[in-house]
Amino acid sequence: MRGAKTMWRSDFPKDTNPARFFLFSSKPHIVPAVISIVAVVIAGTLASSIPYVFKLIADAGAALATGGSFDALFFACAMYVLFLLLAKALWRVSGFAGMRWSNGARATARQTLSSYVTLHSRNYFSNRFAGSIANKISHATSGMHDIVDLTLWNFLELFVSIIVSFIIAFFVSPLIAFIFLGWVIVATALNVYFVRKRVPLSAYVQRVETKLTGMTVDLLSNITAMQEYARRTFEINRIEEVIEERRRAGIRNWSYGEYVLIINNVLQFLFGSIMLFIAISLMRTGVLSLGDIVLVITIIFRIEGHLQSLGSNINKVSNTWGEIQESLREIIEPHEMPDSTGATELMVSKAEIRFEGVSFSYGDIGVFGNLNLIIQSGERVGVVGRSGAGKSTLMRVLLHHHDVTNGKITIDGTDISKVTQESLRRAISVVPQEPLLFHRSISENIAYGKPDATQKEITEAARLAEAHEFIERLPGGYDSLVGERGVKLSGGERQRIAIARAILKNAPILFMDEATSALDSESEVAIQQALSELMKGKTVIAIAHRLSTLREMDRIIVLDQGSIVESGTHEELVKAKGVYSELWNHQAGGFLQDVLV
Repeated sequence: MRGAKTMWRSDFPKDTNPARFFLFSSKPHIVPAVISIVAVVIAGTLASSIPYVFKLIADAGAALATGGSFDALFFACAMYVLFLLLAKALWRVSGFAGMRWSNGARATARQTLSSYVTLHSRNYFSNRFAGSIANKISHATSGMHDIVDLTLWNFLELFVSIIVSFIIAFFVSPLIAFIFLGWVIVATALNVYFVRKRVPLSAYVQRVETKLTGMTVDLLSNITAMQEYARRTFEINRIEEVIEERRRAGIRNWSYGEYVLIINNVLQFLFGSIMLFIAISLMRTGVLSLGDIVLVITIIFRIEGHLQSLGSNINKVSNTWGEIQESLREIIEPHEMPDSTGATELMVSKAEIRFEGVSFSYGDIGVFGNLNLIIQSGERVGVVGRSGAGKSTLMRVLLHHHDVTNGKITIDGTDISKVTQESLRRAISVVPQEPLLFHRSISENIAYGKPDATQKEITEAARLAEAHEFIERLPGGYDSLVGERGVKLSGGERQRIAIARAILKNAPILFMDEATSALDSESEVAIQQALSELMKGKTVIAIAHRLSTLREMDRIIVLDQGSIVESGTHEELVKAKGVYSELWNHQAGGFLQDVLV
């Protein structure tokens, strides 16, 4: 674990350039990176020198016919064995070191991107599929492995082979050496040019792939609705359109790569043929020996193999580059809601909440205009109003999911925009209308707000939330996994888990957004006592459509078009014959009628 901590970075990349992101992710792994690079350079040098050893072997063998010594042949063969052995050993060194570099860079990249994306605002996630975001993180981090692999054992090896081969060829024939160099320069320049042209195609493929993944996740997340509304044909046809778009984009991208490979093949044929015929001509004049011909042929075939793969490797780079770039552009957007400069930790003593001249809007849609509200320490306040009145927005701005346009919100006199969002939310327990559960055990879900809780504390919180009995009936009890978003539990069971979580967290401020909406009447009666215990000594804000659940509140405020139009106890508001009284009179089965909510 100590080694793992050194790979985590607390800072973030500055831009979406894939090369700089690769260097950013590789920095904690500089030691294995240097070792693997040095090993590849030395191994590549030895492997590229073997054609020269073949020259020595061929010359020594040819000299035997004219009285040459076996010692020269033995020495040349021994050189071959030694060079091959050392090269193979160093390749394995590069493999072990490169393995640590590659996997380490990928781990650092995933940790960094996961950390960065969790700081995005609620609005960021509202506009994107969770599966699509996860897919982009996966593509960007997998790209780190691909870059290490291509850099070490393809491009670096090729570079070393070119340098060493040029030097050896130069001592044999400067003319052949410069023809060889010309081949490499032309091939490299053309490949780089075509890669730059192909990157947009690769990025487009990635965008379509992301779109397709998002649609698939959306369909699978709502598979029950599709089945119940008999919309399978419609959904399949809709996905088929994007699959076809992905197919056409893939063919365009791949075709481009095939054209690049054809160009490389033509260049290899032309330059290789020229080098070979010049070498044979020089041998006829006595300038080159048989060993020199073997050397030239070996160099041609060795470099031909590297250059043959250069096109496909650059194609891989362009695909990887496009995937990383597209992913980083989506993930590394500026955070909409960063902590303010110099933000401090919120210290809560009384938990008094004040809205002072607060204005807020969603784009051009105004919600609050000069809202003023004081919630005293320990006061229990109910919030009611028709749909769009601003009830849920009241909670969101208090949780600092959005910045207010004007005015300020304070807790114990501290402006919440001046404190860290983590410390603000630690001071608040939330029981949402739609409980959010992780695909983890029930114990982990209940203890989410208090990770160090004992099993006894978890069980007690579940008892208070009337959840203990149904948990005990599950095959795994408190160790039972709840499924994605708690799908294995009923709505009422999920809500009781959420209430148990809030009870255990025991924060000084409590938000409840229709906390008993998914419960039957019997369960609600049982939980009301637990909620009464939960609310003791806390500052409470409770949103409810079932107005009967607010009768025990110290005060009820009525929101209408973002303004507080009434405030008082249940009895006071009923007698006032205002908006609240109208809503109360329109109760149906304990809920506000849909036309009014």
